[in-house]
Amino acid sequence: MKIGIITDIHENVTMLERVLRLADSTRCDGLACLGDIAGYDRRFHNYHFDRSARQCVEMVRTNCRWVVPGNHDLFASHRLPDYSNGFVYPDMWFSLSPEERRNRSAGRVWSFESEVPNDLGEEQKEYLNSLPEYEIVTLNGLKMLLSHYIFPDLTGSTTRYVERKHHMDDLWKFMDSHNVTFSLSGHSHKSHAYFSHYGSFPFMRAFHSVPNDTIHLGDDMTMILLPPVTGGKGRTAFSVIDSETRILRLFHEKMI
Repeated sequence: MKIGIITDIHENVTMLERVLRLADSTRCDGLACLGDIAGYDRRFHNYHFDRSARQCVEMVRTNCRWVVPGNHDLFASHRLPDYSNGFVYPDMWFSLSPEERRNRSAGRVWSFESEVPNDLGEEQKEYLNSLPEYEIVTLNGLKMLLSHYIFPDLTGSTTRYVERKHHMDDLWKFMDSHNVTFSLSGHSHKSHAYFSHYGSFPFMRAFHSVPNDTIHLGDDMTMILLPPVTGGKGRTAFSVIDSETRILRLFHEKMI
């Protein structure tokens, strides 16, 4: 069974339409979205003329079988994450200014100081609020963990990025306890796939990049950071994983 995976759309209607057409042409059996459907940061994006959180949420809702939220989705729908690395969100969190949010959290969680207002309606916000923070999908006996970022920060709501091997310890325990082979996430906005292998990676860094677009995944527990629909140094990507052959393929296009 082949599933297509998209992540980090960030309200980019044109690129999402392109990716959905590509998914149709690759004859995927199902689609998964790993979050950040909403969220437009003026520092990083320049497609303000063709963005709509509402349209992107509806397209994902219609086309994707599995959907998990990212940190931008939670902020857009005024939903707090389950994990905050010890920070206790105040009741008025979403009514605070970005500066107040940054000061209250001492920079431990995202304050969204450059986030542009979105066009989400109540129906789309309710949908985002209904999404599970992660999914464990079983295909042909293969279990895969789908989330926006790495356990325990499944939504990517804290400002800490996983960089060292020991940062992966909680994830490996979680995967082992649920008999999961592959963990798939986005959030990092890299132009290629990045990998971390349990027990076999000899360096201190948690991840290494693989610039190939066809990758044989093997049988070991593996964490994979996938490239985004919007971002990745001017390139966008759509990913397909075959649960029978255990081959990951990336399809790139130039980003508008």
